[in-house]
Amino acid sequence: ENEEVINYLLSKRDVKLVDTGLDFGKPGFTRFEHKRFHPSVALTRRFYPHVHNMDGFYVAKIQKLSDKRKGVEEEDKNEQTAE
Repeated sequence: ENEEVINYLLSKRDVKLVDTGLDFGKPGFTRFEHKRFHPSVALTRRFYPHVHNMDGFYVAKIQKLSDKRKGVEEEDKNEQTAE
């Protein structure tokens, strides 16, 4: 996983990122080349093999707020109103 996957998840599901509780590692990217990610992606952590003397990792702690999917409920409401 990486910032782009987490950004997609934030845009499609009712979830939020919470602090990982890890005090080492590099913060996740909020922008990369021409892409811009949600500001809360900075709460994620990146671990590089050449910097942290371990395998490379990407860590995100996600809290699920509900089973709702963003965009789907609005479509359902619009269909019900049209009928």
